[in-house]
Amino acid sequence: MHLSPSPSIQMTDYHSRRLGLSFASVGAHLGWVYLGQELVFEFGQTEHEEKIREKVSDSIGIWIRNVSYLDPKSILTFSEQGKEFELFMIRLPEGEVPVFVLVVLEKGLELETRNWEDLSNQVLTFCATGISLREKNILDFETITGPIRKRMEKAFFGETKSGVIAFFHLQDLSPFFKPMGVIKSQEILREVTATLHKETRENEFNFQLNPRSYFLFCPGETLDGANHRFGSLYFPSKHLILDYKLKIFPIDRDILQDDAKFSSIFLENF
Repeated sequence: MHLSPSPSIQMTDYHSRRLGLSFASVGAHLGWVYLGQELVFEFGQTEHEEKIREKVSDSIGIWIRNVSYLDPKSILTFSEQGKEFELFMIRLPEGEVPVFVLVVLEKGLELETRNWEDLSNQVLTFCATGISLREKNILDFETITGPIRKRMEKAFFGETKSGVIAFFHLQDLSPFFKPMGVIKSQEILREVTATLHKETRENEFNFQLNPRSYFLFCPGETLDGANHRFGSLYFPSKHLILDYKLKIFPIDRDILQDDAKFSSIFLENF
């Protein structure tokens, strides 16, 4: 079984094999995972690799703008070793960073909705645990933070001129992923996200850059107000008592327009 995780995703052999088996279990001849515009995982091999890469390169901008979640699309057909194959693309529901999965199946083989959902869960676990194992996020910074930055800029178009970013740095959960298994690991991440959603007001938004790094953007909020709101916040989980560190950063138009200052908020806090 050919497996090739990207060096930028510091993936354990356990999770890499689990993801490879997930592709194999649905009959995939090939499976690729894209995080943003970066290919981070390859399962299987094909003679038509360059053709597929070119197709992705030409199309991914359109996919990011127009493709809805969990709606598989047939994008290419080809012949190999006397067989006909069909390439499918599906976008997964994963926050601010687009996640796309490419699956090559024998022509005529169609996956049921539950198969796509199961594969989606495995891929998102792969991405989450992989990013959590590295000290710094070394993906294309603009790919990750570009949409976030634009949303912040829109919040400052009107009367609101400043706000804060609350940064929640959770304990390292990666040691628990293997003994707890995929399902319980996903439940922990969902519980953290649900807690932040409850704390997010109408004009605010939260985002996650890896399983340890959660951010809440609060336009119009002050440092004192944010400390009062989040100083006693805790993340309930039926599996663990989660520890975290809280940092709060001021944010305004000047910081948003300064690449160095804006980037330092994120790159210094992984």
